[in-house]
Amino acid sequence: MKLRRVLAILTLAGLSVLLPKYALAWDPATTHAGLTAQALAASRFNSTLVHQLDRALGSLEPLRLDMTVLDADTARSLRFRLEVLDPGGGYRPSADGIATASAWVQAGAVLAKTPPELGRHHFFEPRTGIGLDDGPGLSGAVHAVRLTLDDGATVRDSATGLAFDLEGMPALDWIGSSRNDLGLLAFFDNWVLAVSAPQRNQRETALARALLALGGSLAVLEDVGQPAFVRNDFRQEFLTEDAGSSLERFVSDRYGSVSLPRARTAVSRPNLKSYFVAADGKGLAQTTQRRFFSPGTLPKDIRVVPGQVSSELTDAANGSLRFPEPKVGILDLRQSGRTRYVAHDGERVLAYQRNADRVHFFIDRVVYEDMARRWLPEVEGYAAGLVDHLLRAKLQIVVAESSAQVTFTSATTSADSVAQLHLFSEDETGMRTEFATKTVQGDVPLSFSVPKGTRKVAAYVRGQDGAGAYVAAAEARVQ
Repeated sequence: MKLRRVLAILTLAGLSVLLPKYALAWDPATTHAGLTAQALAASRFNSTLVHQLDRALGSLEPLRLDMTVLDADTARSLRFRLEVLDPGGGYRPSADGIATASAWVQAGAVLAKTPPELGRHHFFEPRTGIGLDDGPGLSGAVHAVRLTLDDGATVRDSATGLAFDLEGMPALDWIGSSRNDLGLLAFFDNWVLAVSAPQRNQRETALARALLALGGSLAVLEDVGQPAFVRNDFRQEFLTEDAGSSLERFVSDRYGSVSLPRARTAVSRPNLKSYFVAADGKGLAQTTQRRFFSPGTLPKDIRVVPGQVSSELTDAANGSLRFPEPKVGILDLRQSGRTRYVAHDGERVLAYQRNADRVHFFIDRVVYEDMARRWLPEVEGYAAGLVDHLLRAKLQIVVAESSAQVTFTSATTSADSVAQLHLFSEDETGMRTEFATKTVQGDVPLSFSVPKGTRKVAAYVRGQDGAGAYVAAAEARVQ
């Protein structure tokens, strides 16, 4: 019955072919997991867990996500998504819900595109701020029909938006959207609960979920380091071949999840938005778009006319480009059939061949190799910088006898920065109770009397500063 209904729709649409399967780069199970692992290693992630949250093993700290403390719908959805993770990836939790802190972040990066159509919200064209928009191509309804046949989605799924319709929310909006259960709101909410929830299993579950959301947020940023995602090039990148993106397959096959080039350094940016797009042109989306071509935004083939000067050929190639950069330089057309390359700063970004009187432009494995080797460490650096940005606010708790001194600091804290500090006392059973709140202003230390029988003091601050939203949480044992 389903097939007959689909064929009827195709007949009405006047179409004789179906679109091939798609996959969204970077590959979640390998490349996203690897990029995220490298980003964590280059960031202050381990130090924050050790010195702020009293997790002695830092990124290797085992954390258990207890499904029984979640509501039924959340637990059911999360359990299903975790169960489909690759057991060989090193980030799937054990049968009893335990994984290391870094594995939870990697798992979040993978789950950000599980199911893969969630990746439609990872596109971002920095000049206009729009997300995935396939207006010039076939209608989203037709692509949804393709999903009906290939992936088991129903026509009703297509009508209600459950199937992929070739449109998406801009990445910068998606990362902060309440619809995104692995976005920044989920990170902030659960980071607070990781120190404030009453019971120990609730706190550990919240920390695991915060780390999942951290990974999901990193995946959104990492994807704007892929040229097609910032050049609105879904159709040519992902639908031309049945196996999806050639770039995705190359990076996944060449490096897997553990052999990616290392990040050089964490990139520091003034606020969240500037990691994507900024007035100085140094957002990752801007840099990616300016530096690389994608399959659907190549120069069109040009015809060589006898007596034509090189500059005319270059002008013809550049005149066909959808984006102002990168540009084609002087072309070497002396030998027909030989592959040559357009390079910028020693990096090959475009291949071309002259065959008779035509010049054809394309992207090959040599271009992919240069891109992966030199560009992926920079993408990791942006992701590492985002980790440090989100964890920039710090709380220091010093407990002596029956008194606790708390100092709040942030890289952008000023004398007029005001936020509410919440303090909690943990008893010998592991139960935590809030015992004080106070307004913090600047980095002035505050002193509090600790309730009798306290084994641990915890605190959090959540607010806004000159760099945007922040959260700080800390724990300290009573000696």
